[in-house]
Amino acid sequence: MIDPSAIQDQMKAIATAHTDFVKTSFEANKAYLEQLATLKAPDQVVQLMTGHMKTSYETFVAEAQKIGEMYKSLFNTALLPMTEAVPKLKAVS
Repeated sequence: MIDPSAIQDQMKAIATAHTDFVKTSFEANKAYLEQLATLKAPDQVVQLMTGHMKTSYETFVAEAQKIGEMYKSLFNTALLPMTEAVPKLKAVS
């Protein structure tokens, strides 16, 4: 039997993870632009840009993996009753 509260809790957790990532990303980009505005030397700009892009990419990949696992868990929870029913249906046939 599907537990609606478990599914709802998992969906809330996924929404919270998305929201947290967006907030974190926004704050990181804001700090990056503030730092960028203060730099005068081109080599400092390139160094800052490179570091920001690397950090942004690594953060995105880590968050995407985490949220992907959360979706996987949600679908496993939601589809578990059907996956348990299929072998029983085959046995009846």
